[in-house]
Amino acid sequence: MMKNKLLLVVVSGSLLLTGCSYPHYYYSPNIQNVPLYDSANIFSGQVAVGAGIVNRCLELQAGYSLPYNLAVTAGFMTGGNNRSFSQVSDFSKLTYFEVAFGHYKVFRNIGIFELYGGYGHNSQRHAFSYVDYSGPYSFDRLPDGTADMSYSKIFIQSDIGVKVDWFEAAFSCRISNLNFKDINSYETVHHLDEVNILRQNASPWLLEPAFTFRGGGKSVRGQMQVGIAARLTNPDLFLLTETFRISMGLHIKLFTQESR
Repeated sequence: MMKNKLLLVVVSGSLLLTGCSYPHYYYSPNIQNVPLYDSANIFSGQVAVGAGIVNRCLELQAGYSLPYNLAVTAGFMTGGNNRSFSQVSDFSKLTYFEVAFGHYKVFRNIGIFELYGGYGHNSQRHAFSYVDYSGPYSFDRLPDGTADMSYSKIFIQSDIGVKVDWFEAAFSCRISNLNFKDINSYETVHHLDEVNILRQNASPWLLEPAFTFRGGGKSVRGQMQVGIAARLTNPDLFLLTETFRISMGLHIKLFTQESR
């Protein structure tokens, strides 16, 4: 562990001396689906954009409350970043989907507690480049190969919130376990060490708290969510995973005749 951390520090220092490359993150937390159901037969949907230090993503979410205080949810995220210049590519592209099943409980009329367990899957591709000093006041952007990989995620998420007229607020916390696999790199030099560190720390546990706020009408409300992803294990990944995300979008609820 200490050897990997020292290696990453040495590599980062060498990049500062000989050239520099744009950072790439191999995990970006998605928006936590917090529907706050208070009765059965409610469909919820959401479209939002999320941003962190590097990656920008579009996210779609849906869910449905079932009888007996049960619920199902699903989510999809796609995006990344593109810093390509001229004929040199530097980008990250990611897609992620998840499904979850859970339970909701109303208390004191305005309070709601939910608990979900779910599974997610991600695939991503990266193209790297670096900037090299080639002479007085002269710098060249050079290609540095590519990498692709995927991971699966299992998670447990609980949330507690309040609903009063036009406003909703909730605190949620997710415990996630990632399992990186199919990690392949091609002709990369400046990013090879971080890809190897990812291979050696392929199954980290994360603690992901988030705050969600909504306001608007009964069926359509604006939503903002702020969340972080703290590593519970594998500290060697401290420069390779995105730790902060903020998102904004529209949250929609459709009520059937049987719902309250």
